[in-house]
Amino acid sequence: MANHWAITVGINHYRSLQALSFAQQDAQTLCETLVSEAGFLPDHCILMTDTSPEVVGRSTYPSRDNLQHWIRFFQQELAHSEDWVWVFFSGYGVCLNGQDYLLGIEGDPTNIASTGVTLRSLFEQLSTLPTDRLLLLLDMNRSQGTLAGENLGTETIALAKEFGIPTMLSCRPEEFSHEVMSLNQGLFTTALVEGLRSHQCSTLSGLEDFLTARLPELCDHHNRPLQHPILIISNPEQVYQVITPVNWAETEPWKPAIPNPFSIEEDFFDTSVIDAEPAPLPTPPPLAVAPPYLAMPDAETKPAAPRPDALDAPANPVYVPSPSVAPPDPKPVDAAIRNAPNETLWEKILFGGSAVLLVLLLGVLWRQRDSLFGQQTAAPPAAQVNVSDAAQPTAQSTAQPTAQPTAQPPIASGNRTSSNTPKPAPSPGVAPTKAGAPSSQQLLENARSVIKPVNASDANKAIAIALKIPPTDPLYNQAQQDIDRWSRNILDIAKNRAQQKNYKQAIAAAQLVPSERPQLYAEAQKSITQWKSAR
Repeated sequence: MANHWAITVGINHYRSLQALSFAQQDAQTLCETLVSEAGFLPDHCILMTDTSPEVVGRSTYPSRDNLQHWIRFFQQELAHSEDWVWVFFSGYGVCLNGQDYLLGIEGDPTNIASTGVTLRSLFEQLSTLPTDRLLLLLDMNRSQGTLAGENLGTETIALAKEFGIPTMLSCRPEEFSHEVMSLNQGLFTTALVEGLRSHQCSTLSGLEDFLTARLPELCDHHNRPLQHPILIISNPEQVYQVITPVNWAETEPWKPAIPNPFSIEEDFFDTSVIDAEPAPLPTPPPLAVAPPYLAMPDAETKPAAPRPDALDAPANPVYVPSPSVAPPDPKPVDAAIRNAPNETLWEKILFGGSAVLLVLLLGVLWRQRDSLFGQQTAAPPAAQVNVSDAAQPTAQSTAQPTAQPTAQPPIASGNRTSSNTPKPAPSPGVAPTKAGAPSSQQLLENARSVIKPVNASDANKAIAIALKIPPTDPLYNQAQQDIDRWSRNILDIAKNRAQQKNYKQAIAAAQLVPSERPQLYAEAQKSITQWKSAR
């Protein structure tokens, strides 16, 4: 019997690179879906993340050596000739001098040759496995790890054809893979998991068709640049191979009996209830006694004598009219009884309407309570006070002697009185806050409201707003994180435009990178110099 194995690698926190947000969640979610939806056994899925536990006494820390070690372990002890092996990687990839690398958690961009795993060595290791039923899934094209003038994925496509290993790339070499905060995942993994849960990816052909249609839809829905996945195969017959333990095209819906150790939360994509046939409606039991109108005796027939056993039967009196006597006329229905339902309905309508009117009346009285009772419950907001009216309290407050412990609020015109709760006067050594000045929370919300992931100018405006939050404010750290992300988005947009040979727009976007981020600013200036020379 063939077994199905999976090695899923997801790295968030690199030692020498900017941290990714959801690579670890990508690997864990794929493991959970393979077990709950595709039929993989829990002990046949090896999860390698920043925090994954040991498996059979072996470390699953996503380093370069551990990744190569686990492939050797599969080669020597686990995989057999009829088995399927999936390898999934979500993290950084780099192309240097035309050679593609995967970076483990210790990957160093200044020493890629010594800290990265070449794709050629990975394909060579996979080709030594005792089975040729392999699937390599790579989500490695990150804009943060791109080197100028290099297209990651070009060599990988050639290697997949050379070694004959089916390989799925999350995007084309000139594109980038994206993560979405609202999904808590990368877009490629989201589409892959949706395909497995919808049972449309039992073959390589189904996997390619679903991802090709779904991934661009997700990019457009979440306002991200388009990603177009690529499936590389050398043998056309591989397209129709079943890559999961369960072929959903020929199998009834099922539920796994083994608990899923990779489960993050309840599976909201369970289709077993939807796919199940509805139970037939119960049929009513047959009538034990025929209705009277079906048992009318003949006019010439005499009534039968009662049977002896009828004394023991339960008393169920049935009216049988006499053949010589006409059935009595039904009694006229009293008009009061006939109109009772209508009167009950009108009573309900009148009662409900009265209750609604009472609530509305109470609401009007509550809103007009100040004019009715001659009290002002609260001072109007500073942003709604007329300029001419606000000038008088300001002059009065400056003329108040400093010996008074509290300042009385201004008295409104008419018969209203001031609020019963006095407001403390500002300290003489602290300048009062200007009326209507936005708070730090409002500044941060305003900054986030103008940002769009594909618009560099909006990101620059958002950064300018967020920079107004002072370091002493509790929201300062959160604002700085947003500024870091928006600055990186501006640089990503510039690089995308440069990839499309639109150097003028790329330079304009890169010039919007704020100087408050020295590392990104230096990278942007360096890119501007290169793009000016390339025009």
